[in-house]
Amino acid sequence: MTEIVLQAQNVTKQFFGISVVVDVSLSVRAGETIAMLGENGAGKSTLMKLIAGVHPHSSFDGQIFLDGKELRLKTVREAEERGIVLVQQELHVAGNLSIAENAAMGRLPNRFGVVDRAQMLRHAMKCLQFFQIDADPTKPMATLSASEQRLLMIASALSKASPRLLILDEPTAALTPGEAEHLYNKIRQVTQSGVPTIFITHRLDEVEQVCDRALVMRNGKLVFETETIKNNRTEIVKAMIGREPELRAPRVVKTDGTCRLRVENLTVAEAAKSEKLNVDNASLTVAAGEIVGLFGLVGAGQTELAMAIYGSWKGPVSGRIVINGVEGRPTSPSEALRRRCAMLTEDRKWSGIFEGQSALRNVSAASVGAISKFGVISRTEEFRRNMKLANDLDLRPLDLRRNVELFSGGNQQKIVLSRWLATEPDLLIVDEPTVGVDVGARAEIYRILRRLADSGKAILMISSDVEEIINESDRILVMYKGRTAGEFEKTTDTHELMAAATGLISRS
Repeated sequence: MTEIVLQAQNVTKQFFGISVVVDVSLSVRAGETIAMLGENGAGKSTLMKLIAGVHPHSSFDGQIFLDGKELRLKTVREAEERGIVLVQQELHVAGNLSIAENAAMGRLPNRFGVVDRAQMLRHAMKCLQFFQIDADPTKPMATLSASEQRLLMIASALSKASPRLLILDEPTAALTPGEAEHLYNKIRQVTQSGVPTIFITHRLDEVEQVCDRALVMRNGKLVFETETIKNNRTEIVKAMIGREPELRAPRVVKTDGTCRLRVENLTVAEAAKSEKLNVDNASLTVAAGEIVGLFGLVGAGQTELAMAIYGSWKGPVSGRIVINGVEGRPTSPSEALRRRCAMLTEDRKWSGIFEGQSALRNVSAASVGAISKFGVISRTEEFRRNMKLANDLDLRPLDLRRNVELFSGGNQQKIVLSRWLATEPDLLIVDEPTVGVDVGARAEIYRILRRLADSGKAILMISSDVEEIINESDRILVMYKGRTAGEFEKTTDTHELMAAATGLISRS
């Protein structure tokens, strides 16, 4: 019988009297990869944090055993010393510190009490090379994109000596199929050495590729387990959401042909290195009532292109941008908003929500002028407008005075989306709209985007999820090395899109 590495018995965890993990028992065997599935707020991440020492043993009921010995962890460091490695969904990075310092966070190499910077740089270079990230490890972490930061921290975690258990929480969020496959191969190497992996994800396709077993949590409880993953998708989704999954009819595009966005020969360069082009001579259009998908590998330039359109890119930009018939590049997001263009950014945690604030304040942040008179905010009007948006987007719970951090990831995304809808945009740019969002909330966000397009909004959707791009776009544009590699119909198969995204074919 395969050795049991980890065992949890009757684990229960409460926050402020509310149970988030309820009487969970499970075991993890050597050399296996387990998928931990469930909607946002199901308790998956909290359970993993209990195992990894984020929440001390004294804060929950039940027992956790590693190699037959009970764990009574007080800190994450204690867990790491026992070989438990956790990469959390929300990265904790310091943007002002160097890439090398972030890669070595919590375990800076030293000699005679002095930080060994040469060793630290070697470690960082190894982590960067693992995912072929072209970056200088002495530069600030903020110079990496959100996806590159995630890749770096995953590589750093995988490099830890002698892991006994690896826990990855949404590790492929914002990664393209190529980077994800690279990660899958590394996970397979780890498990082949006998180290088990717990893989928290919302992507059932990667569960089929990587995992031996799937566990499903709902409302804090472990409700489903299967070793037959490939032909069991419907049952898994049903267990996750507590009902039969819905079947959707294809969307019929309703457009009057009005061009909301026209981009011609756009070039976007780095602020510090103007010779480095993130976007090179790219062109596209988006009409009222359509959803245009923009697909590409990490670093292909799609996010930089969106930032240039929205006025948030700090480096040199050239080319033609026409928004709602007005020519000229917005010099700031404020100017873009005045031209009825809004953007949902790829990193909800750091450039989306305002932590410590209520949902109400988060929604109002970009539309204060519309709810003010003589410089004074009308709280009644603020609540009325925002409650309508919350109802339209089915925010749950429907409590605008609740701290934004207490909402699930999917509902946080709805709050940020509500903020930009409050500005009444004609053009909406959404960058990775469903990253870290569960299957139920993902379907809701798709439904919202479709409804917005049906009402005449023009939507430019950037995504590294090829299935999402095909299923939700009316037209698809692919970028490769900063250039638009071609336009494709939504009936295009994944292989053709990936071929364009990797430079094997071009329709430009």
